[in-house]
Amino acid sequence: MAEHGNVKINAAFNGEFIAGDKTAVKTIATKNQKIYPTSDLNQWYTKHVVDTILTSLEEFQERDSGWALSRILDFTINVNKFNPLRAGCHIQLPRKIMLKRAVVNVQSTDNACFAWAVVAALHPAKKHPERTIEYPHYSTVLNLCGIEFPLTLPQISKFEKLNTISVNVFTTEDSKIIPLRLADDKMEKHVNLLYVPGNNEAHFVCIKNLSRLVSSQLSNEKCKKYICN
Repeated sequence: MAEHGNVKINAAFNGEFIAGDKTAVKTIATKNQKIYPTSDLNQWYTKHVVDTILTSLEEFQERDSGWALSRILDFTINVNKFNPLRAGCHIQLPRKIMLKRAVVNVQSTDNACFAWAVVAALHPAKKHPERTIEYPHYSTVLNLCGIEFPLTLPQISKFEKLNTISVNVFTTEDSKIIPLRLADDKMEKHVNLLYVPGNNEAHFVCIKNLSRLVSSQLSNEKCKKYICN
């Protein structure tokens, strides 16, 4: 993770089981699961490794009655590079997000949705915020020297330095909004963006009200919440 930032990991457990005078080896492999720099590693490990393997062990022992774990032969962790951020084009937002009215989804026809989302945050439109014509063109207000679109996660740090703008990126996972990438320091100009994955493409939108976007998953109290950037 120190080298690549985001990774996908799966685990393989091999155990020796005995039933009377019989011996068998059982392998349990977990699915590839994503880990982001902001993920809680203890929580992730418990959910995707420990709980998954223990559940499979219990099912095996119940299904094939009489087998008991004798010893653990080995436990392997497989790590794969994962680049979740390559976003461009316009896509339809999930209805649940649209109903919150907490984001601005600029409908561009190019691959620069990241740039349009930043512009929407810095130069809010008075009407029709989904239209690019309501904003200054990103090339006139942002320094994009060396930035390539569709944008990838490592380029955001470069963008921050070029423009003196800090950027937090959130995404959706299991119907919740979670941080995907948090700026090291909050600058005077700061934007929160939502990365929305799709089937064959993905998209950046501007978060205009982070409290409204995540409020319902924090508590049932219908009051404004102040989220630390």
